Amino acid sequence: MILRKSALLSVLLSASGANAYFAQVANAHIEFAAGNTDVESNNNNNNNNNNTPETTDDRSSLRHSSASLWNALEDALKEKDDDGESAALLGFAAPKIMELFEEWADKFGREYESLEVKSGRMLIWLENHVLIETHNAKEESSSFTLGHNEFSDLSHDEFKQRMFIESPELINREDKQWNFMEFEEEEEITNSKLRGPADASIERKLESTENQEDLGKDWHDMGLMGPIRNQGSCGGCWAFSAIGSIESAMGIDKYNKMTPNERTEFASKIADESDSLKYDLGLVVPLSEQNLIDCDTLYEKGCRGGLMTTTFEEEEHKHGICSEIDYPYLQTQGTCSSDLCAPVDGSIVKDHVDITPRKNNALVEALKVKPVTAAMVATDPMFQFYKKGIFTSDIGKVTKEMGGEDCNMLYEGQKVCLPDINHGVLVVGYGKDDTVTNTETKTYFKVKNS
Repeated sequence: MILRKSALLSVLLSASGANAYFAQVANAHIEFAAGNTDVESNNNNNNNNNNTPETTDDRSSLRHSSASLWNALEDALKEKDDDGESAALLGFAAPKIMELFEEWADKFGREYESLEVKSGRMLIWLENHVLIETHNAKEESSSFTLGHNEFSDLSHDEFKQRMFIESPELINREDKQWNFMEFEEEEEITNSKLRGPADASIERKLESTENQEDLGKDWHDMGLMGPIRNQGSCGGCWAFSAIGSIESAMGIDKYNKMTPNERTEFASKIADESDSLKYDLGLVVPLSEQNLIDCDTLYEKGCRGGLMTTTFEEEEHKHGICSEIDYPYLQTQGTCSSDLCAPVDGSIVKDHVDITPRKNNALVEALKVKPVTAAMVATDPMFQFYKKGIFTSDIGKVTKEMGGEDCNMLYEGQKVCLPDINHGVLVVGYGKDDTVTNTETKTYFKVKNS
């Protein structure tokens, strides 16, 4: 998940700070326990609910079977009992929390080497549970929802270490020739500077959004995005972002050559497919990230980081990229073996264009043509548990002063310092969600994340 250096546009959003949940940990536990106290009262009158411990014998059995785990949890809950809630109330919360943790562990196949290790992981899980529940309770102020996932028993520091999230040093290469997209908001522009088919006769002009409503663009819903992958323990986000862009560009080139009837038939097939199968309809060929990680070594550092734009530069001078099937992903950098498989037809990068960082209108215009590789700040604890909705964060907000030693400058004419970006993704669409009623945040960019 390392982005070593970047001049790419950062996808940055704003909202409430990430540390808010720490101040509300105690309240979250008390609200959780109080809510279940009502459930317990109801269960005493109706013993048909088997999800909640109901009797003293049940609780004694729980305590006896995992006394160490129980005591550790009760001690942790008591430490957070700032409002003077009774030990009995906390005693009820403990078994319910243990039940939720066990359900999570079963779902994600967690097995721990000892009760001591399990107890420690459960307490980390509990802290993350508080973060998730406290955030989701803010119905009137949040545009996104959090949820448990495979990282729920990791602290945020452990998560960052595992995902190799770190702030890279942004370097202004003296030999870099920036190829910024020419963009004037109210004028028509062509996609001649965007990677596209060699035949100029099938280039199309971007439609001006002046005097008409812009309903957005979603290359995923159109079936022109490759499959979502998991980069695992390799910091190769740059390769996943670049491969996603090239895959989509190849598929879109094929789509642009279709007749109107062929496009209608294709759209009908896409509408009938699940999200996971949208790409598997002949237009998008999954390419090999491992091919880039092993072979693009002029500027990139394999699993220790890289940059999408320099990858494109390198791929312009090669013979193409192998398919994912022929050159599978290994989560580690190996010896370049591209000569052992045939490159996919059409996978040679013909050209690429830079989008001026932090210019949303320029990103929108580029997305009307093809998906865009981008860099973002991925160190918000909320991002670890993002589930759905329009993600917003103050992490990544530029606070550095122009001219300062820590101000990241990459090109002549830059008007704002760049943030400490650390993760490469692929922006695959944009739009507006008018169903969001609990926040002013309605517009969004849709991001494919590895």
